[in-house]
Amino acid sequence: MSWITFILEKSKFIGLLILLGIAAQLFLSRPRWQYYPLYLAAASYFILVALNYFNAFEITSRNSKWMIGIGLFLISTSLLLLLIFPKEKLPIPSGPFEVGTRIYDLEDKTRDEIYTETQNDHRKIKYQIWYPTDETEGFKKAKWITDGKILTRQLAQSFHLPSFMLDHTVEIDANSYVDAPVSAVQKSYPVVVISHGWQGFRELHTDFAEELASQGFIAVSIDHTYGSQAVKFEDGSVAYLNKEALPGESDPVKFGNASTLLVTTYGEDVATVLDDLEKQNATDGDFKGRLDLEALGLLGHSTGGGGSVSIALKDNRIKALLGLDAWVNPIGSDILKQGLAIPALFIRSEQWSIGPNNVALDMLRKNSEDATLMQMNRTAHVDFSMSYMFSPLMKYIGFSGEMGGRKSSEIQKELILDFFDYHLRNPDDEAANDLEEITDKYEDLLLID
Repeated sequence: MSWITFILEKSKFIGLLILLGIAAQLFLSRPRWQYYPLYLAAASYFILVALNYFNAFEITSRNSKWMIGIGLFLISTSLLLLLIFPKEKLPIPSGPFEVGTRIYDLEDKTRDEIYTETQNDHRKIKYQIWYPTDETEGFKKAKWITDGKILTRQLAQSFHLPSFMLDHTVEIDANSYVDAPVSAVQKSYPVVVISHGWQGFRELHTDFAEELASQGFIAVSIDHTYGSQAVKFEDGSVAYLNKEALPGESDPVKFGNASTLLVTTYGEDVATVLDDLEKQNATDGDFKGRLDLEALGLLGHSTGGGGSVSIALKDNRIKALLGLDAWVNPIGSDILKQGLAIPALFIRSEQWSIGPNNVALDMLRKNSEDATLMQMNRTAHVDFSMSYMFSPLMKYIGFSGEMGGRKSSEIQKELILDFFDYHLRNPDDEAANDLEEITDKYEDLLLID
């Protein structure tokens, strides 16, 4: 008796197991494309059972081997896809607070939208707030990616992947609760505004935002429209990434002008959000008086880091700045030479340890009052984001650094918390400034003179 004959004769038992397995998977989560080969194998099995029942085909040694081989291939393919593209979980925040979150649309009618050709089109952006809360019962958990497949399919397209390949990430829950009340433990909380890089999106730094909120900060992350992969507004309109906003470097003059405009736009978006936060702090909303805007910091990655520097050089509301591979090269040297008058920490990846951006960064540091540069070895530029959520293969294909995204993120969170805790909450407590202690703890962290 062949294996295929034995499997078909046990169809009542095996078929029941298959149906129970599929039902359990669908009950626990939505259908995922990684399971499709497994679904196909199951469907093929039931077709074979039916054909065998009606004696519609003859089982031979040759076709038996082919059927078993194809079945094993389909099952193995599903298992492999689940390993390569798993449904990851967000890091659990370590602080004493639970985390609440809210999302806002914002239109700045004082700014024209430069990345569309529509007349009288004003700059529209979106931002999300994460904050400490004590009450989560009865409140729904937020999704990590709130705009769902609108964003994930645009992201896949940008990286030349099949459109469905990142669909599974829309099911991932965040650690925060939608519209939960702000904790009353403190009268107000220091604020950190986060800016993503070119082709990023606001949720790409949710791990930083949730950690900050759990530790008693209010974190605000901005979607920089047309520099973000996709932004869906409350009216249903969607603004997709405009790749013309940062053309290729084949034309250095065009690229230089575009990059300066982009970094400046990111910085102006920060100012627009700060204006709106001031209104929220003054009106009768849930955040009235809860935002300590006298203790305001910026956290920016890449273009977001450059934009943060751009606005911090001229907006005295900002009290501290942390840049992750901050792209400051597009900012003119005459502006960089003005230097920052606030404490600043710049952390660069090993990948970005060479190149013209370092010349511009050195110019800024040397002319600033209190600017520190650290380097994280065995890291790549994308390791300052949540790229680790998409596949564990990132570091094996050279997209991420050897350290791995989750490990580097944990170290970054430690540095971020220490920096903002000292400069926004405890500026008079020298014992709270542990940067050197943290550096000594990790061999891949270097303080750069």
